[in-house]
Amino acid sequence: FQGMRIYTALLLSFLGSFALADDFYALLGVAKDADDRTIRRAFKKIAVLKHPDKNPGDENAHAEFVKINKAYEVLKDEELRKKYDQYGEEGLKDDFQGGGQQYQNWQFYNDNFGIYDEDQEIATLSRADFQKNVIDSGEIWFVNFYSTFCSHCHTLAPTWRKFAAVMEGVIRIGAVNCAEDPGLCQSQRVMGYPALMLYPSGTLFQGVRDTEVLVEFAMRYVKAEILHLTKDNYVALTEEWRDYADKPWIVDFCDDTDRCLSPLNRRKLSAMLAGLVNVGTVNCVHGQADELCEELGRTEGVVYYPAGNLDTHSEKVLDSLDPKELAAASLSYMPPVEKMQPDDVREMFDHEEAIGQGTLIYFVNAAADVPDEMKKLPIQFPHIKIHYAECSKMVDLCQKYLDPAKLPTAVLFKKNIGYDINYGKSSSFRDVSSFIRESSVSPLVVLSSERAHAAISSGELWMIDYFAPWCPPCMRLLGELRRLHSTLEEGSEMVHLKIGTVDCTKYKSVCEQAGVQSYPSSLLHFDGKSFRSVGSHGAEQIVDFIDNSLHPSVVELTPESFKELVENRGADETWIVDYFAPWCGPCQQLAPEYQKVARGFTDEEEAKLHFGSIDCQAHGTFCGQQGVRGYPTIRAYAHGGAAHKDYPPNMWRNADSISRWVYTLLPSLVIDMGNEFLTDVLPSSEPWLVDFYAPWCGHCVQFAPYFEQIAKALEGRVKLAKINCDQWPGVCSSVQIRAFPTIRFFLGSTNGYAQDHFGLAIQSHHRDQIIAIIEQQLQTRQIRDEL
Repeated sequence: FQGMRIYTALLLSFLGSFALADDFYALLGVAKDADDRTIRRAFKKIAVLKHPDKNPGDENAHAEFVKINKAYEVLKDEELRKKYDQYGEEGLKDDFQGGGQQYQNWQFYNDNFGIYDEDQEIATLSRADFQKNVIDSGEIWFVNFYSTFCSHCHTLAPTWRKFAAVMEGVIRIGAVNCAEDPGLCQSQRVMGYPALMLYPSGTLFQGVRDTEVLVEFAMRYVKAEILHLTKDNYVALTEEWRDYADKPWIVDFCDDTDRCLSPLNRRKLSAMLAGLVNVGTVNCVHGQADELCEELGRTEGVVYYPAGNLDTHSEKVLDSLDPKELAAASLSYMPPVEKMQPDDVREMFDHEEAIGQGTLIYFVNAAADVPDEMKKLPIQFPHIKIHYAECSKMVDLCQKYLDPAKLPTAVLFKKNIGYDINYGKSSSFRDVSSFIRESSVSPLVVLSSERAHAAISSGELWMIDYFAPWCPPCMRLLGELRRLHSTLEEGSEMVHLKIGTVDCTKYKSVCEQAGVQSYPSSLLHFDGKSFRSVGSHGAEQIVDFIDNSLHPSVVELTPESFKELVENRGADETWIVDYFAPWCGPCQQLAPEYQKVARGFTDEEEAKLHFGSIDCQAHGTFCGQQGVRGYPTIRAYAHGGAAHKDYPPNMWRNADSISRWVYTLLPSLVIDMGNEFLTDVLPSSEPWLVDFYAPWCGHCVQFAPYFEQIAKALEGRVKLAKINCDQWPGVCSSVQIRAFPTIRFFLGSTNGYAQDHFGLAIQSHHRDQIIAIIEQQLQTRQIRDEL
């Protein structure tokens, strides 16, 4: 009863704090699925209006702006936003340090903030989408890495905008604000601002930042084929050669006038229409004109010809010399995407597991809603059938499987396994091609209530994601689930993992039966057992979750097993126990970190270290009897029957911090040493590895667990010691220790000769490198002794 009171009080406290908290999305006036650009634009609009500098007479201006600024600081950061979406402000307590208290003056937000957010030709990128949109896209990108606080970056901005307008459709143009996303910029080796990087090669532009120079540089990497047509070759090219004969043509007739494309614009046009339309040119200059000019009755201008019909009867004259306009006109003349009739669509859904070939259906309200650029899809994905379907002609069908309010929507039917829905944006060619590229290589499928029950009862390895389409973390998790199989190692037991999604807005009862209380929630089902994962995680974390579920490193304890395993533990055993409640946001955040810690200690057999967890919602009375007053509580029951010790509340709840704390509880092979160094190490004939450290040194604290692992690896061959230089400054100064941590290796005296009292400085803090260096030193000594 006491445990239930604790649980109820904590739950009410948690729910109450969440209910009273500000809604960050409402503060900025954006939807929950708003992208980064939308959030920045909304914040700038409010910041310019509400800034205290503009409201000096309002005593609440500062407090109000602090709230707005905090909302922006959270929503702009992928990890903080993910935690806020899942747990509210409660989930930000451990790691949101800014609090929104610090902000810039009004002029900064008016003049310097979001400098590319109004430029549609420039994609503003972040770490949330950089890998998917740039690295994995297969497209050429030119990205401007800049900083809001860099004057040269602002000087470059007009040139970059002009360059983006000139190159739109030829390559992709992007911008990354390194002041807001420093981790992404560091990962791309950006050392100064502005840095202009071309992908996929990762080539840094180092020339003059002028529009023409930038265009010339970018065009070097653009593949563009221009075919020179003559009377002698045009029949072969347009009717016989397979690579060209099945595509339409844009032909540029050039005479002495300016009514033809420049060589640069010709190459741009070819790049825009690569794989869709052949781009050719005919020399019609007076005195040098090819006979083809006379045959086609034309000496100037740009003309479109359908595939296999390069003749005067089929020509369509294009009244433009602008590559973008010519590309758009060409697409408008190409055959439309094939329409699928309602009965055929119904057949696809009814027999989703018997589809013989991958098929994409682009659902729109009416045929006019299909953009011409969707005609590119069959060329980009030749092994997938591309169709569109009109929901206005099949209202009941679309309401059953889709959300008619979110049209257009792309649905990919996969060969013999089912279908996947793009719950994100499907309004552009790039949206849909990105979805196809991601989904076509994944086994992820949408599950109805019937298929979900069949999957759970099958006994096969199924990962089922229960989600809501309006939930941003859910959308991020779907992307990670789609790319999960691409991260698996060859031969992994997870290659046969099946992945399904259940839309809880359509199949509410299925989600209720699964015990889903928040989105996203994922359940791993295998052989009649289920394992729950709450929240959005990366593909690597999901793999860890599955591996830990199949091969658990954390024991699920009950009051009975706690008494048997923990209270009655052996004298040389140590137990770490996590007291948690399933509804507790910080507990859910801790779970994957705690499992990571446990897996990291699986080789510590000699230490007899065990990890357990207790569900205090299920065992509330027991947790109350143990004196647990809050969740999560991590408690150590150390070897030798020592009193239990709780994890310090002022330490971070991440795997590295918890691991370092656990190492302090284990028996150590490292000798804590002082003046004995001068008498026990320097004169010794045995090899010693010594860590000179200071307790206030953060790197020393981080290195300590690795030094323990090195001690274990070298046990029996090398002795290890550590010396606190704050406590023994004389010892450290005698061997000229000037930085922490400093690692020195003392090979030992030989034949009565004293060894160098400075030892060998180890210029690495990486465990494996240090072990390799010591192994090499030991081997060298052995050879020398044998000689």
